Formats: sequence, structure tokens, C-alpha cells
Amino acid sequence: MRKILITAALILAAGCASHGRPITQAQIDQIEEGKTTKQELLASFGKPVVTSRNSDGTEIIGWAYAKVGFAGSSYQNQSITVTLDPQGKVLRYTTSEVGDPRR
Repeated sequence: MRKILITAALILAAGCASHGRPITQAQIDQIEEGKTTKQELLASFGKPVVTSRNSDGTEIIGWAYAKVGFAGSSYQNQSITVTLDPQGKVLRYTTSEVGDPRR
């Protein structure tokens, strides 16, 4: 019986998936254009999933979170992309969130 329960739990866990950490409104509210630094962003959001540099010296970094419910029954996607000036301070940022329209 115990083996059946363990197997059932593993199957259920395999049906759900997430990647990254949820992005909270509190984290977003702490970002101040012209003031917040790259180091402060890294402390708040962790390691970015994307980093790129532009020819003008600006840097773009971004984080993402995705969660899919059991057998695709629900989903949620969040992202934040931040443009930093050459000194490492926030120039601007963009957020997006996609939720399951069935909910």
C-alpha cells in the first residue's frame, strides 16, 4: 500500500511544474528609476535568466517565473525586464503577467 501511495504522489508531482521564483508586487515597488542599482536587483530577484549589453553601454537583465498546473489545468507566467545605465542604475523596467483566462 505504501508503494502505491508513493507512486501516486510522484505521478501527481510530475503533473505540475514551475520555473523560477514568483515576482511580487513588493519587489517591483522597491525599484526606483535612476536610483536602484544592479546589486540591489540581484539581492531582490536573484540571478537573472537573461543578460545582454547594448552598444551604448546600457545593460538589459530579466527574470521570469512560470507555473503550469496539473496536466495543464492552469498556468501563470510573470517576467520583469530592467534596463540599466552604464553606471548600473535602473533607467526603466517592464513587467508582464499572463494568467489563465479560464480562471
